[in-house]
Amino acid sequence: MTTDFKLIIIGDAMRIDLSDEQIFIDNYLELDKPINFIFGKNGTGKSTITKLINEQIVDKDVRIYQGIKSVIANGKLNSVVLGEENVAAQKKIEAYEKEIVELEDSKLNFEAEKQDWKDKIISKNTEISRQSRKIKSFYSESAKKIKNNPLHIAVPSYQSPNFEKELKYAFHLSENEKNDCRKYLKTDEKIAKKISIRKNNFVEILETTNSLLESKVEEEQCVIRLDSDDKKKFAQTGIEIHERGEICSFCGNPIPDKVFDELETFFSVSKIKKFETSLENKIREIKQIRSEIKSITIKEDDFYLQFHDDIRNYKDELETIINEQDRFLTTLENALVSKFAQLFSASTLISTAILPKSSEDIILKYNNIVECNNSENLPWLKNFSRDLLRFDLIHTYVSKSDLNSQLKQLSLLKNEESQLIKKLSESENEIEKVEKQISEIHSKILIEMEKTRSEKKLANNINKKLKLYVPFQLEHVEAKQGNHQGYYRIKDVFSQNDEYRDVNSLSKGEKNIIGFLYFIEKLNEQTDSQLDKIIIFDDPMDSNDDMMQYIIVTEIQELMKQIDKNKRNDILIIMTHNVHFYINVKYNRLYKDGKDRNGAHKSGDKFIRLQKTDFKTKFKILDSEGQDFSTSYELLWKELRFLYEYDRPNLMLNSIRRIIETFTKFNKIDDFYKDNREAQKLFNVNSHSIDDLEADLNGKNKEQIVGLLKECFKSNGAERHYQLYWRSSNK
Repeated sequence: MTTDFKLIIIGDAMRIDLSDEQIFIDNYLELDKPINFIFGKNGTGKSTITKLINEQIVDKDVRIYQGIKSVIANGKLNSVVLGEENVAAQKKIEAYEKEIVELEDSKLNFEAEKQDWKDKIISKNTEISRQSRKIKSFYSESAKKIKNNPLHIAVPSYQSPNFEKELKYAFHLSENEKNDCRKYLKTDEKIAKKISIRKNNFVEILETTNSLLESKVEEEQCVIRLDSDDKKKFAQTGIEIHERGEICSFCGNPIPDKVFDELETFFSVSKIKKFETSLENKIREIKQIRSEIKSITIKEDDFYLQFHDDIRNYKDELETIINEQDRFLTTLENALVSKFAQLFSASTLISTAILPKSSEDIILKYNNIVECNNSENLPWLKNFSRDLLRFDLIHTYVSKSDLNSQLKQLSLLKNEESQLIKKLSESENEIEKVEKQISEIHSKILIEMEKTRSEKKLANNINKKLKLYVPFQLEHVEAKQGNHQGYYRIKDVFSQNDEYRDVNSLSKGEKNIIGFLYFIEKLNEQTDSQLDKIIIFDDPMDSNDDMMQYIIVTEIQELMKQIDKNKRNDILIIMTHNVHFYINVKYNRLYKDGKDRNGAHKSGDKFIRLQKTDFKTKFKILDSEGQDFSTSYELLWKELRFLYEYDRPNLMLNSIRRIIETFTKFNKIDDFYKDNREAQKLFNVNSHSIDDLEADLNGKNKEQIVGLLKECFKSNGAERHYQLYWRSSNK
């Protein structure tokens, strides 16, 4: 069965596929930092992770250190093809370096131009900021006035951005329009009533009225003396107010029964009564119509302002028609009232010329306005009125200011800045071109340097670091004819007969430190490969390597410094089961982006704990130092005692510095050294890295160093503290 491995790399992040490995609970491991720490006991899968990265990687140069066996073959340290310095190649290198110098000069000129454009952009940006502040100040002041307007035409949170956003809506309102808007803000809900449409047929009313006017009560018998309507009316009234046997109110004589019988026959009571009832009914009908017509009223206050003009017009028109109808009906009513005096004769008819107009059309129009008015959204009207008043104020403030010219000036400044940025970009492009040329020449130099490289340099660098710690040194044996590789052998430093030892004859710790330093030197070696590296230290410390731990820790920390400063684009993975080594190698590293203990800003690293659960490994991501092992104060003292016992005064200084740092921070002591400047200089300045081990850092032995430390504690009133920790460190 063939397995296709995939390693996903995004920027500095790697996702390792673990799906085919039964040992892990998770299907993948993500390493998303340039520097990654993985702690796990033996058997938790560290070597498996190393193997998977090496198998899955496709576009990185993977370098793995797993102890001396990873750099030794057949008893000899692996080496590269050798070759002495080639004169022709050196001449080419010198020519290339001369080109680089010229290009660097050109680059400096372009960088000077770039800086000049940057300075001008900064200056221009200052002008833009000043101009922007001026405009924003106007926006802010105007917004404040609008927000504080007594009509409350803006929301309480109205500020400069709101004003700026609404500039495009600014326009002028007339005084009448502003007054209307103000009225809307004070307006309550308006509900108008419709007018019921009564379809009065005035033609029919006129016809029925004329019919009554031309009608008369017919006489039953002739009474010659009643030869006029007035006399007939007089006689009718007399019979109505007198009873039989009474005295006539007019002449004072008794009224004979014969007269009563004559007049009752003349005046047919039933016919008269019927005719009068018809007149009364018609008059009542006309009065009712008049009352209904006159009850029609239109109240302008029942309508919102936008309908007032139409309502006024309809009101005037309707009042004219109503008056006309009322006059017409009054004429009919008066004619019918007069008819009571002419019951026995036909009256003059009323002409159709006085027929009034119908009010139906105008009432329909009015009722339509009522529907529109009653369907209005008053909250929306009020908000719209506030908006209009606010936009009018914006227009007013802008009109009284020189905003347009200020905006024009700002636009001009921004255009000038754009031109400067364009010039800056051109300079940067030129610099990029030069850098590309320099990079290409460097590549050519690397090709030539491969012809001049010698493994002797590598052996010298390793020996420089080993000199103070082991009684031997590396010696490189050049390749014999027909063999493309040389090899290393171990030479006793104190031997008078140039005795050599096989690599396998060294102790485990000695072999490990040689292999480790060889690996470090090979990392720094120039190669044809342009790929970035993934550097893996898989348990670089053996349990018996305590004496060499400090060299290994310092070398790895130096590697981390290069990555921190972006001098290398590599990814570093440190895996170990050794707690003591783990605590020391991660000293002053950060779990999150921030400042380290020296106040320098750094990016955080990745910290992973491998934990066994039911025979499987799970990953625990550590987000803070509190979740991790910590370098205890007691451990620092034990470390100092260890170095003291092995007589390593140079390495003791680093431990002392960290003891003092912890003690002074905890006790908030600013002047720990007081007047002891010798101790201050020694413990602060001379705490060098392992890079300079061949130098005599201080000229003092271990007892003198410990004595100085004791004096420092004594001068701070902490002699008892010193004695307690120094004695306990020996247990």
